[in-house]
Amino acid sequence: MEYSYHERCWIWLSFVRGMTPKRFYRALAEAGDAADIYEQPAEFKSAFEPKVYESLMRARSEEPPDEVADQLEKRGVIAITRMGNAYPPRLEHISDPPPTLFVLGSANLELDRPLAVVGTRRASYEGRKTALEFCRELALQGASIVSGLARGIDTFSHTACLDAGGRTVAVLGNGLGSIYPPENAELARRITESGGSLVSELRLDEAPARWTFPARNRLIAGLSDAVLVVEGDRKSGSLITAGYALEEGRDVFAVPGSIYSPLSEGPNSLIQSGAYMALSPWDILETMRWGSRPQSAKAEKTPPALDEKEKKIYDLLKNEAMSFSELEERGGFQAPELNSCLTMMSLRSIIIKLPGNVYRLA
Repeated sequence: MEYSYHERCWIWLSFVRGMTPKRFYRALAEAGDAADIYEQPAEFKSAFEPKVYESLMRARSEEPPDEVADQLEKRGVIAITRMGNAYPPRLEHISDPPPTLFVLGSANLELDRPLAVVGTRRASYEGRKTALEFCRELALQGASIVSGLARGIDTFSHTACLDAGGRTVAVLGNGLGSIYPPENAELARRITESGGSLVSELRLDEAPARWTFPARNRLIAGLSDAVLVVEGDRKSGSLITAGYALEEGRDVFAVPGSIYSPLSEGPNSLIQSGAYMALSPWDILETMRWGSRPQSAKAEKTPPALDEKEKKIYDLLKNEAMSFSELEERGGFQAPELNSCLTMMSLRSIIIKLPGNVYRLA
């Protein structure tokens, strides 16, 4: 991609190590133009902390604007500056809007019906199922899914959107020179090849760190019209994303969970504080006026032919997974007969055995 001289200087300044948005804009307010800072850095030395000024001078000799532009071109990365027309309007008024966005894939970040979906990296079976089912339906209804490419809920959300033929954007907490976590490299490839985008405000070689993820979360919220929190404890980064969303006037949705599960503490506390409760994707679609749920309810799945004991087990498992001992106690079974029934129902693919001797309906 071709950049004007002033754009290259802008990109170069945002590429300087330690150059946060606040430092960038403070320096720009004093200089008026990034090109002036590049050409006459001594004139604006007072605008920088000593360590940042040292980084700037090092970058001036080792990574001048043309060198930075070459690095981006070799990696296939597009730089979207705030001074250009491609900068997403939703980010204009967030806290510390990034001076430059680095993008792999589509440079069009003006998304249709963008919804951020976030949650824990250690998703439960229910969290995984929720993310997959919600994001599939949301994508089918034309929503774009924005998330962070992290393990857990982020991964399931991106995947479900892609499988449904939707568009998804991943905002990384590291530079685009590498994919983190590395096991999501194939998912990242699918995102860019399907018309989606990988986005970062960090220089290409910036490694993930504790501070990069909260900063990343403000962009996830900023690129979206609403945020959905699926699972997370009270210290989860997903609550930071929800906090940014509330600050910027975005709607926040949360999927409720058991009061005994630590992974439900975050969503439940958000609902308690006024977030919308999301019991289905249609709760989001209707609230955001992105769609109306079908009037005729889907017919319930016809249960398989069961004998009396199997039906009792089936009914117990309708609402939640249960352990062998819970089924034994609640169903009034003797262990041998319960074991025999569970074995036959598993062989018939009516139920599935989970780790920890827990069972659920297939």
